[in-house]
Amino acid sequence: MNRQQRARKSALLMSAALLLAVASWGLGEWKPFAYNWPDKWDTRLAPLASFVEKQTGYSFDHPVNARFLNDKDFNKLVVNDEADLSTDDKQYYADLNALLRTLGLANGSFDALSALNDLSSGNTLAYYSPTDREMVIRSDAAALKGGKLSAALRAVVVHELTHALQDQEFGLARINRRHTTSEESTAMTALIEGHANSAESQYVEENLDDQELEQYQNDTTSSSDPKVKSVPEVLSAQQSASYVFGPTFIAALKKKGQQAVTDAFVQKPPHSLAQIILPSKYFAGEEPTEIEPPEVPSKNKYAMSDQLNQLDIYFLFARALGAPKALQLSDMWGNGYYTAYRAKDKSGKGKFCVAMNVAGSTSTGTQKISAAFTTWAKTSTLANAQVKLSGDHVAITACDPGIKVKHSLPTTDDTSQIFWRSSDMSFIMRSEVNTDAECVSTALYTEFTIDEITNSDKMVTRYSELLDECSLK
Repeated sequence: MNRQQRARKSALLMSAALLLAVASWGLGEWKPFAYNWPDKWDTRLAPLASFVEKQTGYSFDHPVNARFLNDKDFNKLVVNDEADLSTDDKQYYADLNALLRTLGLANGSFDALSALNDLSSGNTLAYYSPTDREMVIRSDAAALKGGKLSAALRAVVVHELTHALQDQEFGLARINRRHTTSEESTAMTALIEGHANSAESQYVEENLDDQELEQYQNDTTSSSDPKVKSVPEVLSAQQSASYVFGPTFIAALKKKGQQAVTDAFVQKPPHSLAQIILPSKYFAGEEPTEIEPPEVPSKNKYAMSDQLNQLDIYFLFARALGAPKALQLSDMWGNGYYTAYRAKDKSGKGKFCVAMNVAGSTSTGTQKISAAFTTWAKTSTLANAQVKLSGDHVAITACDPGIKVKHSLPTTDDTSQIFWRSSDMSFIMRSEVNTDAECVSTALYTEFTIDEITNSDKMVTRYSELLDECSLK
């Protein structure tokens, strides 16, 4: 594919709607009850709902309410006003600033609250709330007056209607109670968004003419917003990951049949983002490796902690080792945790440090990840970075280099390295029926840079070779 074709394909995989109700989604057989559902669909939504039913293979039990808001009123719902933040909220954002600085993923001038608000206000055109059981749509002038929806709004409404259908079919409001780890939550979000994004992409492909496609891309591509361009790449990628990896995972499920999709929602949910990124891990039942989170050292105060998933590991290595190598190493992810803490002092603003425990899916993978972190720790802008291979995992520590630090940050090309691998995997599934798409796409993106993939004849030759090497015949 040439650059223009690839850009179009990538745009179709990116969702414009970053849902804000993730924590309230749920799994399990559930049917809504005792609620004032509308008697009929809004006439602008009815044909889109029919499309969603046909595309997904499931049926609505009843129509869904829709609320149309202008930019000002819509933004009130999707951004956090600093004036409304509690003391704990403000500390969280300060710690997030320090965390990303410490890991070399944001510069000293980074403001997490502003960045996340820019992502939400710039990328969100609509959302479905399982709590309120309604759709909220950022509307143009025509839609506000009851007129036709723009091309972008129609496509995004298809996405959100898919969530409404998921809610009626599977009961999304209970998902959070089914999760025991953040990785399970991340994986399920990718399944849910992948399912919705597949419907959106299919609608765009089947229903938008060239002019409408251009309008859709302009309205839904985050790079068109100058504020979003300034957000650290790792945050933009994390926001978009479910919408990119998820459709490929859905495509892999559909190759097994409709029941495989239903099972993933109900009986066999994915347990890690790694299972979404590489569907073969899901089908093989590859679970995250059992390791312990780092403890807070004595005389220090806990700040924050969470799991480190495959995408996190990829971005940590991207600048130090190059994107192809980082992708190869991230595929070895078995599990990871970080714990951030501050040294106790009278001001409460003691030195901020981060400890990480990371394991590969195999002992060989753990050793290679250890060597990669040793290289990463030598990055000149990191502070007090140390690495130790400790039994079944790698133990890493680093401290905040301060608000004046300027790292060599991950770029859009780094994001493309891991995102394009996923979108090409889906493309190969459709176009090369008797080929292991994961085998082909992984080889290409761990051997070539984005520039080489876009411009090199060697990549074309290698692609042809891989079709034979990865044949399923």
